[in-house]
Amino acid sequence: MSDNHEKFQNGFGSAQESNPTGTPKTAETPYAYGSTYSANQQNMPQTYTWSAQNGQYGTGGYSAPQQPAPKKKRGAALGVKIVAVLLCCAVVSAATLGTFILLIQNGVVRIESADNNAAFTISRVVNSEPEETDSVSAMSEQDIAEKLIPSVVCIQNYQVTQQYGFMQTDTDNSSVSPAGEGSGIVFSSDGYIITNAHVVEDATSLKVILSDGTTYEAELVGSDTLTDLAVIKIDATGLQAAEFGSSEDLRVADQVMAIGNPGGYQLNSSVTIGYVSALNRAITNSSTGYTMEYIQTDAAINPGNSGGALVNQYGQVVGINSAKISATGYEGLGFAIPAETAQPIVSDLIEYGYVKDRAMLGISGQFIDSLTGRFYGLPQGEYVGALNSPQAQSSGLQVGDVITAIDGTELTSETVLRSAINAKKPGETVELTVYRPTNDKTLTITLTLSEATGS
Repeated sequence: MSDNHEKFQNGFGSAQESNPTGTPKTAETPYAYGSTYSANQQNMPQTYTWSAQNGQYGTGGYSAPQQPAPKKKRGAALGVKIVAVLLCCAVVSAATLGTFILLIQNGVVRIESADNNAAFTISRVVNSEPEETDSVSAMSEQDIAEKLIPSVVCIQNYQVTQQYGFMQTDTDNSSVSPAGEGSGIVFSSDGYIITNAHVVEDATSLKVILSDGTTYEAELVGSDTLTDLAVIKIDATGLQAAEFGSSEDLRVADQVMAIGNPGGYQLNSSVTIGYVSALNRAITNSSTGYTMEYIQTDAAINPGNSGGALVNQYGQVVGINSAKISATGYEGLGFAIPAETAQPIVSDLIEYGYVKDRAMLGISGQFIDSLTGRFYGLPQGEYVGALNSPQAQSSGLQVGDVITAIDGTELTSETVLRSAINAKKPGETVELTVYRPTNDKTLTITLTLSEATGS
């Protein structure tokens, strides 16, 4: 098997689709670190391309006797009865609520996402070790594989290639040939499949092969290069859709299973098992500057596993396998996009064909920590390497500036910047505190956020 997956500039690469022709793909890797830099470099840091019911009390229904004394006594007795009934109802309600909470805590009741517009439902298992016999419980590795393999497909990317002969450049002499293979996850019984954007990138046509060998032609519904997610559709019904679970229920060292097609269909429906190495691992796209958080796992992720399933011990898909570190000396470092991250992206791709209302700062750069900053004579913050949007270009920002705060919050990490932007919509503004090394001054710049469609 040829190892032709793409590599990051510092060894961090996509679990790229396998290329049956043995020719490496040259497309940009969706998730990549930029080149690293060390303290002995004398130049500036290299940049990343980046229903409640209301009621009323009535006054009828009770007629008091004419004698004042009995009226008081009966009224008091009735009041005591009413209070007693209300207290009883309250106790029963509290007991019912407590029982319901107990059922949730024991895993008998699962909480599912209530978003009717979501492309797929995410189930949450609150307790990882439920005690009830009818509760959600861990499955054996064999049962997990049997449950999920039919929901994971092989995707073949076909592209037009030009046939060139000696002293001939006839552009009409072209053919469609396989350019790569990857994996995908069926999330609806009527043929919707989630995969990675780099699996379907530049495809002239797409073919889907189910685990039983049935083949379908697929159409691209939408693709988002920023998150490396895509949706395709095949004309089929009655498919076995995967059940999705929440990565928020995961803990470091939980066992997980990766299902996909390493090397392509020749090794289809392969299963590898490992552990959750880390959660919320932030990785920045070197070409777009977009940062996402991933599930890190040591389950073997190989070329062709891209777009495949990362499954928890309950047989639920908690992540979409996307990338790995493939540099010499590294082993067991794979990364999956959490199901919670994928859900709204996939929903937008189905409804709009792109991700709607996602804001971006419009710059490319990299975060400089305090140690690196001292070496270069710069403060801690986001180093501006390029201005990528008209809004950023007209804001007054300059290449070489360092953003030290956003909306008054100091940038202690890149997560601070990312969280501030994610909380806003395109067209809204942010106030940036900026250090300009060319004149050793600190200034305030207001920047209008632009929309990141990822198309």
